Amino acid sequence: MKKVGLILLSVLLLTGMVLPVMADDDEDVYYLTMCSGSGLSEEQKNECKEYASRRNSELAQQLSDIKAKRQEIEKDLAKIGQEIRGYDAQIAQLTAQISELEAQISEKEALIAQLEIQIQQKEDEIAALREKVEQRLVRSQQTMHTNQFLDFLMGAEDFASLLRRIQGVNDIMNYDKKSLEELKALMDALEADKAQLAEEKAGLETSKTEVEAKKAEVTQLRVVAKIAQEAAEKQAADLEALGNQITANLSAFKSLLSSIDFSGIDSSTGFTKPNGGYLNNGTWYYSSGGVHLGMDIMAGIGTPIAAAGNGVILNSADGCANNGYLGNTCGGSGGSRGGGNQVYLLTNINGTTYAVKYLHMSPGSPIATGSVVSAGDQIGTVGQSGNTSAPHTHIEVFKLGTMSIESYANSWNGDLAFGAGWGSGALSNTCDKRGAPCRVKPETAFGY
Repeated sequence: MKKVGLILLSVLLLTGMVLPVMADDDEDVYYLTMCSGSGLSEEQKNECKEYASRRNSELAQQLSDIKAKRQEIEKDLAKIGQEIRGYDAQIAQLTAQISELEAQISEKEALIAQLEIQIQQKEDEIAALREKVEQRLVRSQQTMHTNQFLDFLMGAEDFASLLRRIQGVNDIMNYDKKSLEELKALMDALEADKAQLAEEKAGLETSKTEVEAKKAEVTQLRVVAKIAQEAAEKQAADLEALGNQITANLSAFKSLLSSIDFSGIDSSTGFTKPNGGYLNNGTWYYSSGGVHLGMDIMAGIGTPIAAAGNGVILNSADGCANNGYLGNTCGGSGGSRGGGNQVYLLTNINGTTYAVKYLHMSPGSPIATGSVVSAGDQIGTVGQSGNTSAPHTHIEVFKLGTMSIESYANSWNGDLAFGAGWGSGALSNTCDKRGAPCRVKPETAFGY
């Protein structure tokens, strides 16, 4: 597919303006080389206008196709985002259920431990009682033979003594009977405790089975959510590739050029970090595999964002709320679709000119287009606007060459990829594979 940026060249050629634009095939290279030059003859100018008119029609159709595809992807992203939010709600609910089941398991385990202690105590009591009864029976066997029993009774001195002796024998027999009944009662209690323990254990096993089933269900839901998230990220990258071609408010910036004092913008030494946040997602790819053309610096909403170096703000877009989510396309009016509130800084660092892209700022915070800034100046604050699910600053760095800031600003064609491409195609335009314009890994530039 031809670079959509060529449509700007077509329009500018028709109005007598010529700006440098990337070309894709031999014909484009031929005309762009010729038409970007100076001292054209009238015949060459007419030829350039005819070429621009033809390319304008072709690219207009391509833009129409891109718009239709973009709408389709937006629907997919909205659906996936809704599914992810649904999975998150289910996961939260199941997690609460798991916590409750685990609490019940802990309670049952404590009860089982108590029952085991009680069972042991009763077993000890039964053993002691059994030993006591057995000893009494042994003594009875030794003294209660018939003759000995009669001798014991006849040895009474009087009738009252005889009654006492008979009562004593009955008391002993009743005590043994009572002891045996207590033994039986304790044994029955022990059996009941054992039955209760078995029931509690069965309940515990059932609860464990339920917990395991719930955990398996949660795990599966998380897998599904992860797959949906990866799909959303990949589609978001493709959406950016399709929709972020020459969307800057170029005319607004061009009108400010005459009022900008470029003479006071000195080259900076090294890149100034945006703030004290930490690196989350790195550049080129997400951990899930989707294309990710910049780094994400996590920080709280409202945290100031500092300019990477001395320079001028090429483009600024505002108006997106801090309610971002995956699939949110806010930012496309004057900036990158899905980028939320954003700022594009043109700076020169150590003699090389760079463009630095900052996305997802808080509403009302992006510094105005055309502003001249120094390294470390606040250019916005951290937000959660556009295609994002958490507060952070997405940063991309483009190496533009050795031309001055003023020269590049005057020749800039409005391409927010600065000639380095979008989406997966941009991975072929990294600075380790080609010269300027190319994409720099921000972690390397900023020292993360």
